[in-house]
Amino acid sequence: MDTEKDNSVKMVPAICTQCGGQVSVDPNMEAAVCQFCGTPFIVEKAINQYNVQHATIEHADNVTIDMGSSVKSVLDFAGEQMKERREMKREERREKRDMDAKFIATFFKFFGLFCVLMIVVWFIGTALGLFG
Repeated sequence: MDTEKDNSVKMVPAICTQCGGQVSVDPNMEAAVCQFCGTPFIVEKAINQYNVQHATIEHADNVTIDMGSSVKSVLDFAGEQMKERREMKREERREKRDMDAKFIATFFKFFGLFCVLMIVVWFIGTALGLFG
């Protein structure tokens, strides 16, 4: 019986998280350095990136997309931003309508006052015989 353990290292394919170069890494290590760009990276992330890029769907009869918490968070954030933007636009339109209404009301007050003043001047001018 052979009691010696196999000390050989099984290298697995991975993708550098910085430059995208295909590298081989020891899956038992936590970190490695890219042979192309010299950037250190987390081995598990590089292996996962390789697996995602080289994933295949063998049976596409029933595909379920699981939105992880980070994707859901991004979509929720985008939805909230859109909702806030719509609310801001509504508020801007509401403020513009209010300002327009105040302008129109002020205009007619001054126009009415001007008309009354002109009528008073006309009566006084007629009474004094200035328009005749």
